[in-house]
Amino acid sequence: MSFGEDVSLMELRQLELLGKVLKPGQEIRPHYERNIGIVYNIGELTIREDRLLSLIRRGFFRVKGYISFPICPVCGDVDLSLNVYCPNCNSQDLLKVDIVIHYECHYADDISAFRRPEGLVCPVCERSLKVVGVDYGRPGISYRCNNCLSVFQLPLIEFSCSNGHLLRLDELAVHRAPVVIYEPSDLLRESAAWKILDLVEALSSYGYKAEPFALLRGNVTRTEHIVDVLVHRSGKRIALLIFNTPNVNPDSVSRPLTIAIDLQIPVVAVMSKEFAEGLARFLRMEGNVKQRIQSLFPAELVRVVVYENEADKIAKLLDALEKL
Repeated sequence: MSFGEDVSLMELRQLELLGKVLKPGQEIRPHYERNIGIVYNIGELTIREDRLLSLIRRGFFRVKGYISFPICPVCGDVDLSLNVYCPNCNSQDLLKVDIVIHYECHYADDISAFRRPEGLVCPVCERSLKVVGVDYGRPGISYRCNNCLSVFQLPLIEFSCSNGHLLRLDELAVHRAPVVIYEPSDLLRESAAWKILDLVEALSSYGYKAEPFALLRGNVTRTEHIVDVLVHRSGKRIALLIFNTPNVNPDSVSRPLTIAIDLQIPVVAVMSKEFAEGLARFLRMEGNVKQRIQSLFPAELVRVVVYENEADKIAKLLDALEKL
Protein backbone atom coordinates (compact mmCIF):
# COMPACT_ATOMS: atom_id res chain seq x y z
CA MET A 1 0.00 0.00 0.00
CA SER A 2 1.30 3.48 -0.81
CA PHE A 3 1.27 5.97 2.07
CA GLY A 4 2.89 8.88 0.26
CA GLU A 5 6.50 9.95 0.40
CA ASP A 6 5.92 12.34 3.29
CA VAL A 7 4.71 9.63 5.71
CA SER A 8 7.45 8.04 7.82
CA LEU A 9 7.29 4.86 9.86
CA MET A 10 7.25 7.01 13.01
CA GLU A 11 4.17 8.83 11.73
CA LEU A 12 2.47 5.51 10.99
CA ARG A 13 3.27 4.36 14.53
CA GLN A 14 1.80 7.56 15.92
CA LEU A 15 -1.35 6.99 13.88
CA GLU A 16 -1.62 3.54 15.45
CA LEU A 17 -1.04 4.94 18.96
CA LEU A 18 -3.62 7.71 18.58
CA GLY A 19 -6.23 5.17 17.55
CA LYS A 20 -5.46 3.06 20.61
CA VAL A 21 -5.30 5.66 23.40
CA LEU A 22 -7.81 8.28 22.26
CA LYS A 23 -11.55 8.13 21.94
CA PRO A 24 -13.42 10.21 19.34
CA GLY A 25 -14.41 13.51 20.91
CA GLN A 26 -11.67 13.40 23.56
CA GLU A 27 -10.21 16.82 24.43
CA ILE A 28 -6.46 17.42 24.59
CA ARG A 29 -5.21 20.60 26.29
CA PRO A 30 -1.75 22.18 26.04
CA HIS A 31 0.49 22.77 29.03
CA TYR A 32 3.98 24.08 29.65
CA GLU A 33 6.76 21.63 30.48
CA ARG A 34 10.05 23.09 31.64
CA ASN A 35 12.99 22.75 29.24
CA ILE A 36 10.63 21.48 26.50
CA GLY A 37 8.01 24.16 25.95
CA ILE A 38 4.32 23.83 25.16
CA VAL A 39 3.35 20.17 24.90
CA TYR A 40 0.36 17.83 24.73
CA ASN A 41 0.13 14.52 26.58
CA ILE A 42 -1.48 11.69 24.63
CA GLY A 43 -1.30 8.51 26.64
CA GLU A 44 2.38 8.04 27.47
CA LEU A 45 3.41 10.13 24.48
CA THR A 46 4.43 13.77 24.91
CA ILE A 47 3.97 15.74 21.69
CA ARG A 48 5.43 19.19 21.09
CA GLU A 49 3.14 21.88 19.76
CA ASP A 50 4.70 21.96 16.28
CA ARG A 51 4.09 18.23 15.92
CA LEU A 52 0.48 18.58 17.05
CA LEU A 53 -0.07 21.38 14.52
CA SER A 54 1.10 18.95 11.84
CA LEU A 55 -1.45 16.39 13.07
CA ILE A 56 -4.15 19.06 12.92
CA ARG A 57 -3.25 19.78 9.30
CA ARG A 58 -3.41 16.04 8.54
CA GLY A 59 -6.94 15.86 9.88
CA PHE A 60 -6.46 14.05 13.21
CA PHE A 61 -7.76 16.85 15.42
CA ARG A 62 -10.29 19.67 15.33
CA VAL A 63 -9.42 22.96 17.05
CA LYS A 64 -11.91 23.73 19.83
CA GLY A 65 -10.32 26.89 21.25
CA TYR A 66 -7.06 28.33 22.53
CA ILE A 67 -5.06 28.80 25.73
CA SER A 68 -2.68 31.78 25.94
CA PHE A 69 0.81 31.42 27.39
CA PRO A 70 3.00 34.43 28.30
CA ILE A 71 6.22 34.52 26.29
CA CYS A 72 9.26 36.74 25.92
CA PRO A 73 8.60 39.28 23.14
CA VAL A 74 12.31 39.34 22.25
CA CYS A 75 13.04 35.64 21.69
CA GLY A 76 9.66 33.93 22.05
CA ASP A 77 10.82 31.91 25.06
CA VAL A 78 7.98 30.48 27.17
CA ASP A 79 10.31 29.54 30.05
CA LEU A 80 9.70 32.61 32.24
CA SER A 81 10.67 33.20 35.86
CA LEU A 82 8.86 35.72 38.08
CA ASN A 83 11.08 37.97 40.23
CA VAL A 84 9.96 40.32 43.05
CA TYR A 85 11.77 43.45 44.29
CA CYS A 86 11.43 46.02 47.06
CA PRO A 87 9.97 49.21 45.52
CA ASN A 88 12.17 51.29 47.86
CA CYS A 89 15.65 49.77 47.44
CA ASN A 90 15.22 47.07 44.74
CA SER A 91 16.35 44.32 47.12
CA GLN A 92 15.00 40.84 46.44
CA ASP A 93 15.26 39.82 50.12
CA LEU A 94 11.56 40.04 51.03
CA LEU A 95 9.26 38.51 53.62
CA LYS A 96 5.53 37.98 53.28
CA VAL A 97 3.84 39.30 56.45
CA ASP A 98 0.34 39.55 57.95
CA ILE A 99 0.44 43.07 59.37
CA VAL A 100 -1.15 44.10 62.68
CA ILE A 101 -1.26 47.83 63.62
CA HIS A 102 -1.73 48.80 67.27
CA TYR A 103 -3.79 51.99 67.12
CA GLU A 104 -2.71 53.39 70.52
CA CYS A 105 1.08 53.29 70.08
CA HIS A 106 1.07 53.00 66.26
CA TYR A 107 3.37 49.99 66.28
CA ALA A 108 3.03 47.77 63.20
CA ASP A 109 4.54 44.34 62.64
CA ASP A 110 3.77 40.80 61.53
CA ILE A 111 1.09 39.11 63.59
CA SER A 112 3.65 36.62 64.92
CA ALA A 113 5.25 39.46 66.92
CA PHE A 114 1.94 40.03 68.78
CA ARG A 115 1.02 36.45 69.60
CA ARG A 116 1.13 35.39 73.27
CA PRO A 117 -0.48 32.41 75.03
CA GLU A 118 -3.16 34.75 76.39
CA GLY A 119 -3.87 36.31 72.96
CA LEU A 120 -2.55 39.30 71.02
CA VAL A 121 -0.33 41.66 73.00
CA CYS A 122 1.60 44.67 71.68
CA PRO A 123 5.34 43.90 72.07
CA VAL A 124 6.12 47.63 72.55
CA CYS A 125 3.57 48.83 75.12
CA GLU A 126 2.40 45.43 76.44
CA ARG A 127 -1.27 46.29 76.06
CA SER A 128 -3.73 43.55 75.09
CA LEU A 129 -5.34 43.79 71.69
CA LYS A 130 -8.89 42.49 71.99
CA VAL A 131 -11.16 44.01 69.36
CA VAL A 132 -10.11 44.36 65.73
CA GLY A 133 -11.10 47.76 64.40
CA VAL A 134 -11.03 49.24 67.92
CA ASP A 135 -7.73 48.21 69.51
CA TYR A 136 -5.87 47.22 66.37
CA GLY A 137 -6.13 46.96 62.60
CA ARG A 138 -5.53 44.09 60.18
CA PRO A 139 -4.78 45.66 56.79
CA GLY A 140 -3.99 42.22 55.39
CA ILE A 141 -1.06 40.50 53.74
CA SER A 142 1.89 42.74 52.92
CA TYR A 143 5.59 42.41 52.22
CA ARG A 144 8.59 43.59 54.22
CA CYS A 145 12.06 44.22 52.89
CA ASN A 146 14.80 42.70 55.01
CA ASN A 147 17.27 45.21 53.62
CA CYS A 148 15.57 48.58 54.24
CA LEU A 149 12.76 47.25 56.53
CA SER A 150 10.08 49.08 54.56
CA VAL A 151 6.62 47.49 54.43
CA PHE A 152 4.50 47.62 51.28
CA GLN A 153 1.37 45.98 49.94
CA LEU A 154 2.79 44.71 46.65
CA PRO A 155 6.40 44.27 45.49
CA LEU A 156 7.71 45.29 42.11
CA ILE A 157 7.28 42.40 39.66
CA GLU A 158 9.65 41.55 36.83
CA PHE A 159 9.99 38.52 34.56
CA SER A 160 13.10 36.96 33.07
CA CYS A 161 13.32 34.37 30.31
CA SER A 162 15.91 31.60 30.08
CA ASN A 163 17.89 33.77 27.64
CA GLY A 164 18.27 36.55 30.22
CA HIS A 165 15.79 39.11 28.88
CA LEU A 166 14.17 41.18 31.69
CA LEU A 167 10.54 42.21 31.22
CA ARG A 168 7.81 44.08 33.00
CA LEU A 169 4.31 42.57 33.11
CA ASP A 170 3.02 44.97 30.47
CA GLU A 171 5.90 44.01 28.15
CA LEU A 172 5.04 40.30 27.96
CA ALA A 173 3.74 38.86 24.69
CA VAL A 174 1.26 35.97 24.54
CA HIS A 175 1.24 32.81 22.46
CA ARG A 176 -2.09 31.07 21.73
CA ALA A 177 -1.87 27.26 21.71
CA PRO A 178 -4.87 25.30 20.43
CA VAL A 179 -7.13 23.12 22.55
CA VAL A 180 -8.03 20.20 20.28
CA ILE A 181 -10.63 17.46 19.97
CA TYR A 182 -9.68 14.02 18.61
CA GLU A 183 -11.95 13.95 15.59
CA PRO A 184 -10.36 12.26 12.55
CA SER A 185 -11.57 13.82 9.31
CA ASP A 186 -13.47 11.88 6.64
CA LEU A 187 -10.47 12.28 4.33
CA LEU A 188 -8.16 10.72 6.94
CA ARG A 189 -10.55 7.82 7.53
CA GLU A 190 -10.39 7.08 3.82
CA SER A 191 -6.58 7.12 3.78
CA ALA A 192 -4.48 4.04 3.09
CA ALA A 193 -2.98 3.96 6.58
CA TRP A 194 -6.38 4.23 8.28
CA LYS A 195 -7.73 1.35 6.16
CA ILE A 196 -4.91 -0.81 7.45
CA LEU A 197 -5.87 -0.05 11.05
CA ASP A 198 -9.47 -0.98 10.21
CA LEU A 199 -8.21 -4.27 8.77
CA VAL A 200 -6.14 -4.99 11.89
CA GLU A 201 -9.18 -4.35 14.07
CA ALA A 202 -11.27 -6.70 11.94
CA LEU A 203 -8.65 -9.48 12.07
CA SER A 204 -8.34 -9.05 15.84
CA SER A 205 -12.10 -9.54 16.20
CA TYR A 206 -11.63 -12.98 14.58
CA GLY A 207 -8.91 -13.95 17.03
CA TYR A 208 -5.85 -13.12 14.92
CA LYS A 209 -2.90 -11.26 16.35
CA ALA A 210 -2.23 -8.60 13.74
CA GLU A 211 0.49 -5.95 13.79
CA PRO A 212 0.20 -2.90 11.50
CA PHE A 213 3.18 -1.23 9.79
CA ALA A 214 5.63 -3.95 10.85
CA LEU A 215 9.29 -3.23 10.18
CA LEU A 216 11.12 -6.46 9.29
CA ARG A 217 14.71 -7.12 8.23
CA GLY A 218 15.28 -9.52 5.35
CA ASN A 219 17.09 -12.77 6.06
CA VAL A 220 18.82 -12.70 2.68
CA THR A 221 19.58 -9.06 1.84
CA ARG A 222 19.28 -7.61 5.40
CA THR A 223 17.12 -4.91 3.81
CA GLU A 224 14.38 -3.41 5.99
CA HIS A 225 10.82 -3.86 4.70
CA ILE A 226 7.63 -2.20 5.97
CA VAL A 227 4.86 -4.78 5.86
CA ASP A 228 1.31 -3.40 5.87
CA VAL A 229 0.08 -6.05 8.32
CA LEU A 230 2.00 -8.88 9.99
CA VAL A 231 -0.29 -11.71 11.12
CA HIS A 232 0.81 -14.18 13.78
CA ARG A 233 -0.92 -17.56 13.57
CA SER A 234 0.08 -20.81 15.30
CA GLY A 235 3.71 -19.75 15.55
CA LYS A 236 3.80 -18.71 11.89
CA ARG A 237 4.17 -15.17 10.54
CA ILE A 238 2.26 -14.09 7.46
CA ALA A 239 2.80 -10.75 5.70
CA LEU A 240 -0.17 -8.93 4.21
CA LEU A 241 0.45 -6.41 1.43
CA ILE A 242 -2.53 -4.23 0.51
CA PHE A 243 -2.96 -2.93 -3.04
CA ASN A 244 -5.98 -0.66 -3.48
CA THR A 245 -4.60 2.51 -5.04
CA PRO A 246 -5.15 3.44 -8.70
CA ASN A 247 -1.39 3.39 -9.29
CA VAL A 248 -0.12 0.25 -11.05
CA ASN A 249 3.59 -0.27 -11.70
CA PRO A 250 6.13 -3.09 -12.00
CA ASP A 251 6.75 -2.94 -8.24
CA SER A 252 3.22 -4.32 -7.78
CA VAL A 253 4.48 -7.57 -9.28
CA SER A 254 7.98 -7.74 -7.84
CA ARG A 255 7.38 -6.54 -4.26
CA PRO A 256 5.30 -9.49 -2.95
CA LEU A 257 7.78 -12.06 -4.31
CA THR A 258 10.80 -10.04 -3.15
CA ILE A 259 9.47 -9.77 0.40
CA ALA A 260 8.46 -13.44 0.53
CA ILE A 261 11.91 -14.59 -0.56
CA ASP A 262 13.84 -12.09 1.58
CA LEU A 263 11.79 -12.53 4.75
CA GLN A 264 11.23 -16.24 4.13
CA ILE A 265 7.60 -16.01 5.21
CA PRO A 266 4.39 -16.40 3.17
CA VAL A 267 2.87 -13.25 1.71
CA VAL A 268 -0.79 -12.54 0.92
CA ALA A 269 -1.22 -9.85 -1.73
CA VAL A 270 -4.64 -8.32 -1.06
CA MET A 271 -5.86 -6.46 -4.16
CA SER A 272 -9.02 -4.51 -4.84
CA LYS A 273 -10.85 -5.57 -7.98
CA GLU A 274 -10.07 -2.22 -9.61
CA PHE A 275 -6.37 -2.56 -8.86
CA ALA A 276 -6.24 -6.17 -10.07
CA GLU A 277 -7.97 -5.27 -13.34
CA GLY A 278 -5.57 -2.35 -13.80
CA LEU A 279 -2.62 -4.65 -13.17
CA ALA A 280 -3.96 -7.16 -15.69
CA ARG A 281 -4.27 -4.41 -18.30
CA PHE A 282 -0.78 -3.16 -17.42
CA LEU A 283 0.63 -6.67 -18.01
CA ARG A 284 -1.75 -7.28 -20.98
CA MET A 285 -3.30 -10.33 -19.38
CA GLU A 286 -6.56 -11.87 -20.52
CA GLY A 287 -8.98 -14.26 -18.84
CA ASN A 288 -9.62 -14.72 -15.11
CA VAL A 289 -7.84 -11.82 -13.43
CA LYS A 290 -7.11 -13.54 -10.10
CA GLN A 291 -5.83 -16.72 -11.74
CA ARG A 292 -3.66 -14.77 -14.15
CA ILE A 293 -2.11 -12.67 -11.39
CA GLN A 294 -1.65 -15.71 -9.14
CA SER A 295 0.23 -17.41 -11.97
CA LEU A 296 2.92 -14.73 -11.62
CA PHE A 297 3.92 -16.03 -8.19
CA PRO A 298 4.85 -19.39 -6.66
CA ALA A 299 1.71 -20.40 -4.71
CA GLU A 300 3.75 -21.62 -1.73
CA LEU A 301 5.26 -18.12 -1.33
CA VAL A 302 2.56 -15.66 -2.44
CA ARG A 303 -1.22 -15.95 -2.34
CA VAL A 304 -3.39 -13.43 -4.20
CA VAL A 305 -6.73 -12.22 -2.87
CA VAL A 306 -8.94 -10.07 -5.12
CA TYR A 307 -11.94 -8.47 -3.41
CA GLU A 308 -14.90 -6.35 -4.49
CA ASN A 309 -15.79 -4.60 -1.20
CA GLU A 310 -14.72 -4.48 2.46
CA ALA A 311 -16.89 -7.41 3.55
CA ASP A 312 -15.63 -9.49 0.62
CA LYS A 313 -12.05 -8.57 1.52
CA ILE A 314 -12.37 -9.86 5.09
CA ALA A 315 -14.11 -13.07 4.04
CA LYS A 316 -11.56 -13.94 1.34
CA LEU A 317 -8.63 -12.94 3.52
CA LEU A 318 -9.80 -15.14 6.38
CA ASP A 319 -10.15 -18.03 3.95
CA ALA A 320 -6.63 -17.48 2.61
CA LEU A 321 -5.15 -17.29 6.12
CA GLU A 322 -6.84 -20.57 7.11
CA LYS A 323 -5.25 -22.32 4.13
CA LEU A 324 -1.71 -21.13 4.87
